[in-house]
Order: sequence, then structure tokens, then C-alpha cells
Amino acid sequence: MSEENVEIVRTALEVFNRRDIRALEGLSQKDLEIVSMLTAANLGGATYRGLEGWTAYFAAMDETWDAWRIAPDFELFDAGDDCVVCLCRLVGEGKHSGVPVERAVGITFRMRQTRLWRIRSYLDPENALEAAGLSE
Repeated sequence: MSEENVEIVRTALEVFNRRDIRALEGLSQKDLEIVSMLTAANLGGATYRGLEGWTAYFAAMDETWDAWRIAPDFELFDAGDDCVVCLCRLVGEGKHSGVPVERAVGITFRMRQTRLWRIRSYLDPENALEAAGLSE
């Protein structure tokens, strides 16, 4: 099951970068919860709930960033207990400045019945590893 969860997260990241909200909804539980520390830092909003949470999350990110995506060199770790950790870089451009922006982040994906259920991003990637019990 855990290898399957890693592959589901890998697929989710691919469709995330394509901005395919319908595909993300198809990979997610109806009671999905996304806690984004990046949007919290920039926009003051942090938690997105339900399948419509994907649309709200993308809209919030689009207020600050242009051409944003997860860089393809991300790493995925099976943390057991239906949890996958992603260490990655979010790249894009400032919406108003056009300045290239790159931010290392960590993300925990908690799965329920092979669907995304609880997603939380961390500004310090080490904190994602700690939250999943993978740090030393």
C-alpha cells in the first residue's frame, strides 16, 4: 500500500503542475484539508477544505505568484501510516515584480483509502520530515 501511496502523490504532483484541478479532485477525499504555510505567509489564509479547496488554493497562490510550480527534482519518502513526505522547491515569479522566486518546502500527504486526505506544507522542509517521524 505505501508504494501505491507514493505513486499517487507522484501523480498528484504531476497534475498539480499542469493545474488540472479536476484530476486533483479525483485523487482526493471529499473531506480534503490543505494547510498551506506559503499562502498563510503571503496572503493570511491557510486552510482549504473539501474538493473546492483546490480551486481556492490555486486562486490564493495566483494572487502572489505567476508561473508557479513544483520543480521536477522533488523527493518522495514513504513515512508509513498512509503518509508520504515530499521535499521540493516551489518556483515561479513574483506577480507584480516579475522577479524569479524559489522556495524550498516540505509537504506531508496523509492518505485515506488511497486518496489525498490531509496535505500540509512547511516552510522548513525538515519540519515536514519531523511531522512524519522521519527526522533523526
